[in-house]
Amino acid sequence: MDFEIDQARFLSALNLAQTVADRRSTMPILANVLLRVSSDHGLTCSATDMMISLTEKLDVHVTTEGSLTLGVRHLCNVLKTLPSGSVTMTALDNHWAKITAGRSEFKLMGMPNSEFPELPQVDNTALTMVPGPQLATLIQKTIFSVSTDEARVNLNGAFFECDGTTATMVSTDGHRLTKLSLPFEGPVLQEGIIIPRKGMIEIRKVLDRVDGEVGFAVVDQFLHLQSENLTLAVKLNSVTFPAYGQVIPKSHTRRATIDRHELSGALRQAEVMAPEKTATVRVELEEGTLRLTADNPELGVSNLEITAGYDGDKLVAGFNARYLIDALESIDTDQVHLDFQGELDPCVLRPVEGPDFLAVVMPMRI
Repeated sequence: MDFEIDQARFLSALNLAQTVADRRSTMPILANVLLRVSSDHGLTCSATDMMISLTEKLDVHVTTEGSLTLGVRHLCNVLKTLPSGSVTMTALDNHWAKITAGRSEFKLMGMPNSEFPELPQVDNTALTMVPGPQLATLIQKTIFSVSTDEARVNLNGAFFECDGTTATMVSTDGHRLTKLSLPFEGPVLQEGIIIPRKGMIEIRKVLDRVDGEVGFAVVDQFLHLQSENLTLAVKLNSVTFPAYGQVIPKSHTRRATIDRHELSGALRQAEVMAPEKTATVRVELEEGTLRLTADNPELGVSNLEITAGYDGDKLVAGFNARYLIDALESIDTDQVHLDFQGELDPCVLRPVEGPDFLAVVMPMRI
């Protein structure tokens, strides 16, 4: 194998592959990237941790076809030290590779190609073209409330369903829930799928490199995404997602309408003084006013007041300031609704206008 490639383009592909490769696995080969060169397809870079698999195609000048596997982190470190311009890679005996650029030369030890696992495949006929920007938005605005507690496997991903014209993504960590629906022409997935958090992150990275539509398919418990140069397969979580409809309050008796930027700024100020572990703030609503109080025995007390469109009964409740801030950051409108029932019931945040988005935040004792 012998090929020539632009250093910046090669490094970009390897940086993406490095986020998938697994350096901590008991299988050393999973820390490697598989490089395959052919006159027809150029260079393909593949990486996998057995749950997520990624392949990217690159244009290169091919001298000799072939393939090899190298530790992706070490290969990236080498390329970062090289000047911009042309880089040549040549396969040597015993799975070694030589990398040259100008007067610099490196030799890296690889592993046998036979040890690299087979990657999930999908027939092009199974792919449905879907809007990449909408899929990216669904992930961006729900990923923050996916649980990172590995013991709660059914919450370690986001629930995605589609009826062919509208897609909905829902995530929850047990303390808060986020739901977004957008127009989405795609395959019908009425029973829904659960996309793991790491898979959501990798999908976003792929979509950042793609303009417009991408191929989408769910085959054998894998979600496949495919563009002209990138192919991604994500193993889906085979668990049952909670009945999220039961968590979302069906109605409200109190509604406050508030400037999103002003509320977010006040919450950030309150969070500075709130207890570090719980970030608890006291929310007090009465006619025309919302007050935020953070009381930390180790630091002190903060009291903030902002204008609110509210004329209901007085309400006093406690919430995690960070959870409210995260929800507000996923809303794009200037004005937001905060809906409540009683003081021990959840707060539901919604944009006054815009997409079908809501965030449910559970109360805390104060």
